[in-house]
Amino acid sequence: MSAEEFFASSLGLRDKNIISELACLSSRRSVRQGDFLLKEGECQQEMLFLIDGVIRFFYIDVNGQEITDCFIAEPGIPIMARPRLNLPSAVYVEAATDSELFGIAAAGVDSMLQRHSELLRIYNRLIMDILDMHWEIKTVVCGNTAMQRYEWFLKKYPGLIDRISHKHIASFLQITPVTLSRLRRVLREQRQGPPD
Repeated sequence: MSAEEFFASSLGLRDKNIISELACLSSRRSVRQGDFLLKEGECQQEMLFLIDGVIRFFYIDVNGQEITDCFIAEPGIPIMARPRLNLPSAVYVEAATDSELFGIAAAGVDSMLQRHSELLRIYNRLIMDILDMHWEIKTVVCGNTAMQRYEWFLKKYPGLIDRISHKHIASFLQITPVTLSRLRRVLREQRQGPPD
C-alpha cells in the first residue's frame, strides 16, 4: 500500500493535496520485535502511524516491573505517548512484534495542522479516540474479574493472544502469568464442553 492510499483510507482524507503532502513528508520504516520507538523521558520527534504489527506502551513501577499500559494493533492508529508531540514521554513504546510504520516529523505535523483545518479536525478525533480507548481499558481492568478481563481482551484484540508475550498480556490485565495460564485452560475447557 502506498503512503497516499494509507493516509486516505486510515484517516478518511479526501483532499488530494493534503494526502500528497502527508505522503511526501512521511517515511516508511520497519522495526523488529523488542525495538524501542520511544523511551521514558524522551521527546517524541515524529508522529508514527501503524501499518502492520503490534506496538506496546509500558511503564516501570516502583518495584522495577514492566506494566503494560496498552497495545496498538489496528492499522492507522497513531503511536503517540502524549496528546502533543515534543513533550517528554512518561512511558516506553516498543514493538511487541515485527512492525511497519509511517513516520512524519513533528515539525511537519505542526505545520500541516496550522494550515489545514480538515487535518486539525482529524487530529482532534484521533486524540479523542485514543482517550476513549484508554478509558475503556481502565474501566475494564479496574471493574471486572480476571476472567471478564481476559474474555474482553480476546474480543478486543482478536488473535493477539497467539502473537505476543503472555507476560505482557498478563501485566496489561493486571494478573500474573500463572493466572493467565489458568484462565486460558478454564476457558478452553468450557468451550470444549463436558466429555461424552
